[in-house]
Amino acid sequence: MDGLIAPVGGFICGGLAGFAAQYGRLCTIGAMEDALVAGDFRRAGAWALSAAVAVLLTQGLVFAGALELSGIHYVRPMLDITGLVIGGLLFGFGAALVGTCAFGLLVRLGTGDLRALVCALVVGLAAFSATGGILSPLRLALSEFGALDTSAIGGKTLTGIIGASPHSAASFLAVLLVAGALLVFALTNWRLYRKPRLIAASCLMGLAVAGGWLTTGVLADPFSGQRPESLTFVIPLGRLLLQLVGERLSSTEFAVATVFGVSAGSFAVAAVRDELRWEAFDDHREMRRHLLGALLMGFGGVLARGCTIGQGLTGMSVLSLAAPVAVFAMVVGARAGLVYLVEGRRLFGQRY
Repeated sequence: MDGLIAPVGGFICGGLAGFAAQYGRLCTIGAMEDALVAGDFRRAGAWALSAAVAVLLTQGLVFAGALELSGIHYVRPMLDITGLVIGGLLFGFGAALVGTCAFGLLVRLGTGDLRALVCALVVGLAAFSATGGILSPLRLALSEFGALDTSAIGGKTLTGIIGASPHSAASFLAVLLVAGALLVFALTNWRLYRKPRLIAASCLMGLAVAGGWLTTGVLADPFSGQRPESLTFVIPLGRLLLQLVGERLSSTEFAVATVFGVSAGSFAVAAVRDELRWEAFDDHREMRRHLLGALLMGFGGVLARGCTIGQGLTGMSVLSLAAPVAVFAMVVGARAGLVYLVEGRRLFGQRY
């Protein structure tokens, strides 16, 4: 039974996330487009609410002494600024070209979008190539260039920098400040209250992230080799492809199960709402744009050590300083991609 905890928990957490995204129309690129183009911050506020819920629930597990996060990459002291920035820019630009992020591709796949299937395969191939394949030397070179060792300042988490133990009053205050700032940004947007379904979906998304930490860091068998992790959707696509061709990897059950869970959750909502539609590329130009965007997302997501969910929600839930750096770069990259799409060959006012 212990061996089923990680895959079943991963499927449930992924299912919650996919359900929330389809139910509440949660879309990271859509939120960026609304905010940057239309000045509508409702969906951006919804993502802030998700992050606040994820922070509060995850840190609640830490304060209770149930969750130990010291070994995960989000809190390791090496801060690869160059990789985070370049990876975030590439991921954001690629997501704008595709019209959604890696997580959004799995949500769309659940509704019958064949474009999402093709792009998800490309994201997975690019991620695996960047992890241990032909693109890995480039990825390692970029990650190591300009990397900072943050051990001298207490690491790269907020609680580490302020020199607080995970169970101290200072850590508790830091969590409240971060979660409070996110909640203020979200809940002072009065237009968000007109979308109660969006609010509910945001809370479910934050719950799914905390559920990942609960599954892998608390409930999973400590001798199974399963390390604590939560939702992220770039590297798991690469892991899935590798397993499909016959090589079984250890400690990947949770991550791979989340991929299936997201599409299943999205499918459940779409089926009830009669939103299932077979969709394909309109023409070769659209296909070329999507494939290029998927390639950039796969490589950029590995370089940035996470996607909009992996850094924006999961990384934020452990108060990692890498999370806001990567997310800011993704927003800038997405804005560049949106400008490119809207204005054709014009990018930041320049023609090329």
